[in-house]
Amino acid sequence: MAYLIDTDVMIDVSRGNPKAASFLDSLSEPAISIITAQELIVGARDKRDVACIDSLISMYPVMPIDADIGSLAYDLLKRYARSDGLRTFDSLIAATAMERDFTLVGRNRRHFAMIDGLRLEAPRY
Repeated sequence: MAYLIDTDVMIDVSRGNPKAASFLDSLSEPAISIITAQELIVGARDKRDVACIDSLISMYPVMPIDADIGSLAYDLLKRYARSDGLRTFDSLIAATAMERDFTLVGRNRRHFAMIDGLRLEAPRY
């Protein structure tokens, strides 16, 4: 089974959380969205952080956004933005998982739990 790792889990790994890193290592076929890569870079405090984040990101396949993902994200926003507070970046991450047949792994279930058809798993750490 393939897994798309949400930004919150990658932040834990980037901050040296050994349990998060061990959990991630236990998954078969982990990948990240280009949106997660971008969110990690935005959170970098300095050039050293950028280099560490680049190194971390290079360890995983990075899933790009294509037209199908963009279209599904748009549909998700129409359905869930107003009623459930779905945000643009989260819609793109969810759409990536759904279009690529990944299970999304993240701690912030409230960001995604309302989305019908999305396989969501909480990290075990």
